[in-house]
This record gives sequence, C-alpha cells and structure tokens, in this order.
Amino acid sequence: MEGSEKSFDKDAEQFFSNSGINDLTQKDAINDFVLELKDNSLWGKFYAIYPMVGGTAATTKWNLKDPRDLDSAYRLTFSGQPVFAATGVLFPTLSDYADTHFTDSTLNYKNSAISYYSRTENTIVGYDMGCTNVTWPYNQLTAYSDVSQPGFLSAWLGYIPNISTLTTTGLFMLSSSNVNITLYRNGVNLGSSEEEPKPIFTGLTILIGTSRGGPSGQRECALATIGESLTDAQSLKFYQIVQKLQDNLGR
Repeated sequence: MEGSEKSFDKDAEQFFSNSGINDLTQKDAINDFVLELKDNSLWGKFYAIYPMVGGTAATTKWNLKDPRDLDSAYRLTFSGQPVFAATGVLFPTLSDYADTHFTDSTLNYKNSAISYYSRTENTIVGYDMGCTNVTWPYNQLTAYSDVSQPGFLSAWLGYIPNISTLTTTGLFMLSSSNVNITLYRNGVNLGSSEEEPKPIFTGLTILIGTSRGGPSGQRECALATIGESLTDAQSLKFYQIVQKLQDNLGR
C-alpha cells in the first residue's frame, strides 16, 4: 500500500531500534543479511555478529544476535582511538581495540569458530582478533603473522595451522571440529591442523582489532563473528552472504 512503512525481520528491527541506524540502504542490507542467514540455517550458528555499520562507536558496538546494551549480550566496548568509517572500523595501534566481553572458555573447543573481514591489504605482522599473545593457548587470529611464515592464521584452541595466505583482505575464519582446526579465506578451505583441538582456554575475553600483548594487524574490520564451527559448504555460503552484505553497503 502506498505510504505504508516497510516491514523488517524482527531481529533486524531490534538491531535498528537499539543501534539508532536509520539509513534505509544500511537497514535493507542488514535485513537481507539476517534473512539469508536464517534461510540457510546459519543464523543459529553464531553467538555474536558485529556488522560494523553506521560509522560511529554508537552504531558499531552492537551484537546483531543480541542487541542489548550489556556486557552479557557481548556488546562491544571500544578502547583507544579506533577510526570509524562507513566502511568499517580501523584499529591503528595496540591500544585500539573492541572488547567483545565473550570469554574463550564459553566455547566448545570442538565446535567453535571466529571470523574477521579485513578490508586492508598490508604486510603488518600483527593480530586481528583474539585473547592474548602472552599466555598459551593464545586463541587468536591474524591474516599476517610470523615473517618466517608470512600470512598464516595462528593459535586457535591449542594448535597453529601453518598455512600461507596470499592477501590480507577478505573474510578469514578459524573453525574447530572433532578432528582439526581449519583455516578459511572467503569460504575456501585453505588447510587444517594435523591434530584435533585441545580443551584449553585463556579465560580471557576475545578482542577485535588486536590481541593482548599484540602487535596489532592494523586492518580495517568490516565484520567479525564468534560462533559454532562451520562445514566447508557452510563456510562458503556464509562468505557469499557476507560478501553480498558488503556489496549492498557499498564497501
């Protein structure tokens, strides 16, 4: 009906209401993203989804899965001076990060995953997401790390998949299963650890933009997630849905 207000998915609508996002392009993109996750049985795989939309600390701090302004809802708390833009959030130094308030010991060590969508191409040795670079098992992710093994994602649930990547842009994911830990970039399985994950945790919260003790990867984040493990097929579908979100947002 002419003049009628557009209807959105109830979870997307709650996110818009709490975040204050009013831009119709952004609302349409998020709404489509939520619907596609649900249509592909992926919505329930995540505890936290951070779309990094709106260009301010006030709009980017929200967990799409539970958009309440509470630490227990895994709402982000920013530290330092992150750079907020329509394209995402850049964490330029070790002091710039977002705390998810999600402790790694909350995860099932054989059924977990973290992901980070990087928009920055660089060769800076540093971490993009994780708990600590000081205490084993670290539980962190980087698109570019040790200069002797450039480009591997590292140290998730007790093992380090020493796998090279040719670029630091795109959706990077570490996913644990009963048998190993797999690295994905843009939904493609790049390889796995030779051993199964271990039930060991740091007991620290997962940070976005760096890992305690650093260094920082200094790569702009356009989305980050914490959730359950994904199969190869699910990882590819998730990337396709995420990339459509980025395209719809014009970034």
